[in-house]
Amino acid sequence: MTRTGRAAAGAVALLLAACAHGPPLPPLAPAGPPVSAEAPVMVYGATWCRHTRAALDWFAARGIPARFRNVESDVAAYDEMTTRMQAAGLGGQGIPVLDVRGRVLLGFHAEEAERALHD
Repeated sequence: MTRTGRAAAGAVALLLAACAHGPPLPPLAPAGPPVSAEAPVMVYGATWCRHTRAALDWFAARGIPARFRNVESDVAAYDEMTTRMQAAGLGGQGIPVLDVRGRVLLGFHAEEAERALHD
């Protein structure tokens, strides 16, 4: 593994450590296109992360199309997520990271997601 690959793997491990483990969850839908008018939400996370699942379920329950990117298995998704976080001036670690209509949120908080949808 290259030095860059090891660094990325270490960074992913730190991000993923912020999400609690539990029993296996059913598979999530594959990644879709970037955030758009048709899909205003992108959720960056991992398939086993309960907070990622909670965010996706919350948007689905409200009929809001959301795309999922698995930062654990997709280096391009991880890179995209970190680029969006940096552009938004967000520091810190953890998943999920949400892009709600161009507003980047670290972690899932229903009140913040609701506010980002309506701003």
